[in-house]
Amino acid sequence: MLELCFHFVQNFEELKAIRFSILRSHIESKIRKDEAPPHAVIKEVVEILGRKKLNNPKIPSMITTYFIDMEKVITEWFKVLAHGAKVAMVVDNVRFEGELIPVDLVLSEMAEEAGFEVKEIIVARYKGNSSQQMKKYGRVPVRESIVVWER
Repeated sequence: MLELCFHFVQNFEELKAIRFSILRSHIESKIRKDEAPPHAVIKEVVEILGRKKLNNPKIPSMITTYFIDMEKVITEWFKVLAHGAKVAMVVDNVRFEGELIPVDLVLSEMAEEAGFEVKEIIVARYKGNSSQQMKKYGRVPVRESIVVWER
């Protein structure tokens, strides 16, 4: 809702329009029938989650669309950045219904496939899980990392 607070949008309809036109990293992400997970780890996690009873059945689609969109972002960065330019990005690894997604490692592999050199992955901190995750699956801290890639 920061967009509303800072007057980037005037109402909730404009806010929804922005959310649906940018990176698909939210639960309302729309996935097309021809879209599939762009990485083997994501494909495996999405398949596992598809067999589980989720608190929101849209979670597999949200995960898939996020990584599809990030693949496009990474490819575009590689096209437009000068040789020797660096990308540094903060990412959180996530856990859904006990399934851990190493976002930092997956995105770094995707960056390598696009042509980047992974310079380092800096673990900024370890975060706890939601109380629901911990109650059901135990406490498994997840990394918040800074990925650094060079063109």
